[in-house]
Amino acid sequence: MFYKSIRFKMTIAYMAILALTLSIFSAVLFHYVGRSLHENMDTLLRSKAEGIVHAIGTYWEAERLGPNRYGARIDESQGSINFATIAQRWVQEKSKDPKLLDIIVQIYDPNGTVVASSKNTQGIASISEESFMTVLDGKSLFSTLSPSFPTTKVIKFRIFVTPAIQNNQVEYVVQVASPLTSIQTTLDTLRLAIVILFPVTVLLTGIMGTLLATMTLRPVNTIISTIHTITAENMKLKLKLPGTRDEIDRLADTFNDMLARLDYAFTSQRRLFEDLSHDLKTPLTILKGEFEVVLKKMRSQEEYETILKSSLEEVNKIIHLADNLLMLASIEARKIIQERREIDLNLLVQGTVNRVKKLAEAKNVELSLVQNAGMTIKGDEQQLKQLFVNLLDNAIKYTGSGGRVTITIGRTSGSASVTITDNGIGMSKDQADHIFDRFYRIDKSRTEQGFGLGLSIVKSVIDSHSGAIKVDSAPSRGTTFTVLLPIL
Repeated sequence: MFYKSIRFKMTIAYMAILALTLSIFSAVLFHYVGRSLHENMDTLLRSKAEGIVHAIGTYWEAERLGPNRYGARIDESQGSINFATIAQRWVQEKSKDPKLLDIIVQIYDPNGTVVASSKNTQGIASISEESFMTVLDGKSLFSTLSPSFPTTKVIKFRIFVTPAIQNNQVEYVVQVASPLTSIQTTLDTLRLAIVILFPVTVLLTGIMGTLLATMTLRPVNTIISTIHTITAENMKLKLKLPGTRDEIDRLADTFNDMLARLDYAFTSQRRLFEDLSHDLKTPLTILKGEFEVVLKKMRSQEEYETILKSSLEEVNKIIHLADNLLMLASIEARKIIQERREIDLNLLVQGTVNRVKKLAEAKNVELSLVQNAGMTIKGDEQQLKQLFVNLLDNAIKYTGSGGRVTITIGRTSGSASVTITDNGIGMSKDQADHIFDRFYRIDKSRTEQGFGLGLSIVKSVIDSHSGAIKVDSAPSRGTTFTVLLPIL
């Protein structure tokens, strides 16, 4: 179903992340825009109040020192009354100034009495006694209030009060106020824009995310379709690489590698069953034939002994085959606990040579060992013995009478090396590429003894010891096996 698909989950994830990001961004934006507008308002009110103080002071000084409009000077004895008149006159004259249209002005004397004010001060509360005392101490104050106007809409005002000080005394107090309507309108507009753009942006992102996910996962759908057509019979079929060099391209390439490994495993398994059935069929057929011969009529004791010995030989072959298969499977599955310890490689190889010496003498093959002192490795002694026994047995088997097998112990690039060289029949490069496969034998007619598991066991033991093995051979020119093992 679509809601369970990766495309749907990716789209929802995109939308959720974007919604969270936009929420945080909108909240931060709204907060900082509001704070910036209020700070600008406070700066404006402070500037207007200081300008009013300066302007009234200049106006008062000019009126006091010079003749008034009627040609007479202001009476100093009536200073407070004259100041109130001049202050009110200045306020009235400046009330139509465009710079003061949105500014409400009230001027107080040191006693807290309003001596001058704008005409639009209705509802603006007077300064409280506590605040007025603070202002008389030479401090300025900001405040916000909501005057009660005969309207249903609540209008907030920002108010700034500052003293006019001269000769270290407060001569009068200026109060300026401005409605926060413009700020509120701006914030409401911003809020509306966020409310409208938020879902629209998230929705468009969801649509684009769906399209992007569809385009991204299109190669995956192609891979899925191809995988559905792959069976055990056509595992050579490969996935078409997108060529994008991204994760999906690497996934397809990795899957192709896995298919190649599985194809090799299935092919090896099929060949294993074929070879195993062939190798088991021969001794079992011999056993069946000998039992049938025995059951046809009574035999002499000598005949019974001959048949039983022959049957026992075939049973031993089957047991040997089963033991080799079990050992090979256990080594590859790491089920055999390796008893790793320090081993003198010279003594190990010398013991192995002594073990196969009778076999070499029986075929008139000369064994020659060249040792190298101080070669110590760490590994499982029994497994390593089996490794060299199998290699020497293989070398002797494919070396004709009068031939020679040379074993050389040396050191190569920090590793201990054991080289086993014979002058036997050799093999081609194609044969050398398969000699470590299970049940593979150069002699296709299977006239040679063995089941083709010896070199498979050799390879497994070397791999379990983190070593390596190299083969150099040519038909009629002999074979050289070089075993490399980590040295201490």
